[in-house]
Formats: sequence, C-alpha cells, structure tokens
Amino acid sequence: MSNQDSEQIRQFIAKLERDEQRQAALNDIKNLIAFKPANEAIAAIRDVGISQIVQCLNVADKSHVDLTCDVLKTCFDKFRAGDVIKNYIGHIMYLLRHDKSCVRRIAIDEVYKAVGASALLPMSEYMDVFVATSQMVYDSDVGVANRAILITSNLPLEVYPAVLDELKMGLQYNTSSKCNVLEVVVNISCKSNEHFKLCVDKNYIDFMIQELESDDVLYKLNILELLSRLVIKPQGITYLVKNGGLNTISDYTASLKDNPLKGLLIPGYMKFFGTIAHNYPKEFFEKHPVMLTCLFEAFETKDSSVLPVALETLGFIGSTIEGKLCLAALGSRYTQTVQSVSQLIRDSSSDIKKSSINCLAGLISIDKDPSVPKSGPVDHRVTLMTREWFRTLNGQPMATLMEMCKNAFPDIRHAAFILLDAVCQHQWGEELVARTAGFVEFLLDRSIVYTKETNEAKYDIIKRLARSPAFDINTISTLQTYVEQGPFYSESVLEVAMEEGEN
Repeated sequence: MSNQDSEQIRQFIAKLERDEQRQAALNDIKNLIAFKPANEAIAAIRDVGISQIVQCLNVADKSHVDLTCDVLKTCFDKFRAGDVIKNYIGHIMYLLRHDKSCVRRIAIDEVYKAVGASALLPMSEYMDVFVATSQMVYDSDVGVANRAILITSNLPLEVYPAVLDELKMGLQYNTSSKCNVLEVVVNISCKSNEHFKLCVDKNYIDFMIQELESDDVLYKLNILELLSRLVIKPQGITYLVKNGGLNTISDYTASLKDNPLKGLLIPGYMKFFGTIAHNYPKEFFEKHPVMLTCLFEAFETKDSSVLPVALETLGFIGSTIEGKLCLAALGSRYTQTVQSVSQLIRDSSSDIKKSSINCLAGLISIDKDPSVPKSGPVDHRVTLMTREWFRTLNGQPMATLMEMCKNAFPDIRHAAFILLDAVCQHQWGEELVARTAGFVEFLLDRSIVYTKETNEAKYDIIKRLARSPAFDINTISTLQTYVEQGPFYSESVLEVAMEEGEN
C-alpha cells in the first residue's frame, strides 16, 4: 500500500469523530483494506494505527459499533495468526474486557487463532492474555464462552496455575457458568497426571462431588456427565476411589429411591457408574451393588424415563469379555434381564426396540474388547453364554433376526445388521446363518436399497462369512465374489460402463 493510500486512511479516520460522517468513513476504511494485498494492508495499518478506530466502539449508535467491529475484523484478518496480539496487545486486552459481546468476540477469535498455531506466543510474555481469556469461560455470550472453553482447555501446563485460580471466580455465578468452568477443569484433568494434580490441589474435583447435593437437577446431570469423562482416565478413577468420592456418589445413588425426581436423576448416575463398570466390572460389582439394583429395576418396572439409558448401560458393560462373565455370575436376576431385553425387541415401539437390539448386540459381540485375540479360540464360557442369550429372542432366533433385517424402518434395520454382525463373530452364529434357509441369498441380494451405513455393515458381515468354515465351497466362492465387488457394486452401473466402452 502506497503512502498515498495511508494518507487516504488518515483522512477517513479524521472523519470518525463526526457522527454524520462516521458510517461512510468506516465503510471507506473497510473497503480500502479489504481489497489490498495483505502485506500492503498491514504496512498501512501499522503506519496509521487502530486507536481511533477502536474508540468508535464506544459510540452510542449500535450500527456504528457493529460496523467498527467489521472494520477491525477486516484489519486483523490481514495479519498472520498471533501477530495481532503481538503488535496490539494493549488493544486486545481492552477488547477482551469490553462490555459489548460483539467486541469480545473479535478479540477472542484472535487468541484462538494464535493458540491454534502452535508456539506462536511465548506463554510467559502473554500470560495476561490467557488469564483474561479464562475469565470469558463464564461469559454471558454463549459463542464467546464456547471459544474461551476451547482456548483455555488447550494451553501449556505452566499457564494453568494462574488460569485455574482465575476460573474460580466463575464458580460464584449461575449453574451455566459453573458448568463451563468445570468442563474446562475436566478437559485439563484428562491430559495427564500432572494436569490432574493441579486441579485436585485447587479443590475442583472435590467441589464437583459436593455440587451433587444441589437441588438443580439439570446441573447435577451435567456434573455427572463431566465426571463420567473423568473416571475413564486412570488418574480420575484412582482419586475417586482413594479419596472416598466414589463411595459418596454411590450413597447419593442409594438415596434416590425416596426422591420424587429419581426418574430424571437415575439415568445420569447410571451412565456414570456404567462407565466405571465397563472398565472395572469385577471390582465395581463387588463394591457398588446399588447401581446394579437400579439397572435391574429399570427392566423390571419398564420405567420409560430410565429404560433407554439402562439398555445402553447394560450393553456397554457387557461389551467386554470380563463384563460378560461378571454379569453372568450375577445369576438369575441377570438372566431375567436378558430375557426382558429380548421381550423388548419383540414387543416395543421403534425407539426402545432399536435400543434393545443394540443392547443385545453389545452383550453378544466380542470384537469390541481389545483383549480378545483376532485369531484363536474364544473362552468357551463366552461361547456358551452368548449363544444362550441369543436364544432368548424366541424359538427361532435367526429367522427372527432375518425378518428384523427386512424391517421397514431404516434405523431398526441397521440395528438388526449390527446384531447380526455380533452374532457372526461366533462360530455358532455363522453356523446358524448357514442353516437358516434363504439368509445367505438375502444378504447377497443387491437389489434391496439400504442406507450407506447399513450397506457397509452388511458388507462387513459378508466379509466375515466369506472366511467361515461353516459354508460349502460354492457358497464361499459366491461370498468372496461379493467381497471383491465391494459394498456399493451395482449391475446397472456395470452395464452402463460396458455400453459406454462399446460406443
């Protein structure tokens, strides 16, 4: 940008003080900067400065404020990530603390760009920027707060002592602000033991558990969701076990039986404990039977407010070999629960039916457990148990499953193929497919229209069957041909391609 252009910007800026000329002047600055190459625009911006433009953010006319934001954004977009903060840190700090959310949004976007481009800002030099950003985690503007959550969750370790101190202010505001702060805390805690210890030392983890005594149901459910993410990490579950937090939460669960809002709260506690039971089924079943009581009662009472989460939780716990064995060891009450799942598959409306099918798939599947060898024998106990669980569907479970795969509703059909895949992970399942009249022909029929996801699920099943000793050589050859052609092969597409080749 030439000196003449810089002088023109100065002339526009001189008009900003007059209300009647401000809008035209701001538009002139914006248009001049927008259509210049970045290097020329940056040179002029640095030459002229942005102080007088920033002052326009405080005028009474809202349309002028909005336009000023557009001008500043146009200017800032010409700079490389991080350079705006390096060159205009005083202005950025002012914008971050401005009372208008549109202004704060411009500033926090620049911080986001800088943090996203690694190592652009020396943390020690720009600590104030990151502390100011952490204050925006509990900003009243949702867009600003969400941006601040992303930034504050992804800073270097050395910044967090100061940031965590600043975040404590947010715990004094409403539950939405508290949830934002605690979301950042969990994001930080999940990074490493060292990060987690910082959050423990600042008393955040104990605070989360104490807040479960709140009367605000939605707030408690949000905390349980955050704690569910935390207990996946070794440092999280270890702390809750050693410091009694898990026992405290278990006691809260036991007290729900007399709570008139238990239908709303039990799903949150169930998901939390289900996450733990998935990873540590044996230890959890022994020490915290209260969750199992809630789980089984959901199937016995068929409480519609709890049943969807109960189905999801049961399938999740039973998706590992250890989970299956621990569930089976519970005896008749678990067996009755599996029978209830099969009854729900047969008799329920579409949403519960889909969840029930997915639950049974989780109980039968073995591929989701990383401890299961990709080749080699499966624990014979698991083979026997899963076959019996599948038989609870009815007297002819495979014929029933084939009919489910033909269901008119795409989501039910897809769930049925997921269950079929789980069944075919076992030799007994492959043998049942081979013995069920018309099932292989049905699977090989490409004329049936499925969703992309269902087509891919069916293809994975056929790939599995193509390696199975349960079929004769001719069937294996047909299955292998299907696999070679891929999941989306079409005879009509092939015919068109051949015709085009002949012309």
